[in-house]
Amino acid sequence: MLLRSYKTIFVTIGLIGVILLASPTIALLIKVPSGQQFSGIYILGSDHTLGNVPFNVKQGVSYIIYLGVNNNLGSAGYYSCNLKLLNESESFSAPNSGQPSSIPPLCEYKLFLDDGATWEAPLVFKVNTLSFDNNSADISSVNINGIDYQMNATSTWDSNKTGFYYSLVVELWLFNATEGISQYNDRFVSLFLNMTQ
Repeated sequence: MLLRSYKTIFVTIGLIGVILLASPTIALLIKVPSGQQFSGIYILGSDHTLGNVPFNVKQGVSYIIYLGVNNNLGSAGYYSCNLKLLNESESFSAPNSGQPSSIPPLCEYKLFLDDGATWEAPLVFKVNTLSFDNNSADISSVNINGIDYQMNATSTWDSNKTGFYYSLVVELWLFNATEGISQYNDRFVSLFLNMTQ
């Protein structure tokens, strides 16, 4: 009986030892689900804070902000950031709607991010052509990172907020490898701008 007890103890200790030695290899083969998986997008002011983002914008003046994307999906991802300039009457997507704005993008950033990585780049914008007529402001040309884009965006005077308002919107898109297409990731950031003389 004593021999059988020792045999059971040695077999148990041996199995525990094998499991402990093999656990790093098992961890490589079996992917345990991690926490919440998501992508993030953000805008910061010229000093990398939220307190220094531009609001009152004049024609011919360059403004700098920083655009950032972080990947916490659990895998690498191909992203697109679509930049749009909308007036107050043009709608952009509501959170959790799953639908992007119907306004075509002025420009697009394309990037690849490993899991856990963050990308950040300066976004320099300038309103090239801005005209005021009675109760409206018209933008017909903007410059983004040194490239001119033609557009036609009119904003009417908002007497409640006393200004001509636009939104600089950046939508986050993610490549879906299963379907082979880029899809809106239901994430966007918006910068509220007032055109001034």
